[in-house]
Amino acid sequence: MITRITYWSMPFLLLFAVWNLIPNVPDAWRFAMMPVEVVFVIVYGTAVIRFSLWQRDEYWRERGRDPKHPERFPTDPRDKGRG
Repeated sequence: MITRITYWSMPFLLLFAVWNLIPNVPDAWRFAMMPVEVVFVIVYGTAVIRFSLWQRDEYWRERGRDPKHPERFPTDPRDKGRG
């Protein structure tokens, strides 16, 4: 999953780097580039958040708990004596 995010983002990062190295870019080009950058940030941010949530769910699955409600399974010995 992290590999997919990396492969997807690399062309955009290279494109943005090249755009930033061009001196004296006309304002029309700047206004044309801005929506592309905004869309990239939204899509990339969503992908990173989904990856983070997936990691959290895997963490709880490895411990035998429901990822959405990990507190509902008091089978963990550390939970004994609470409540």
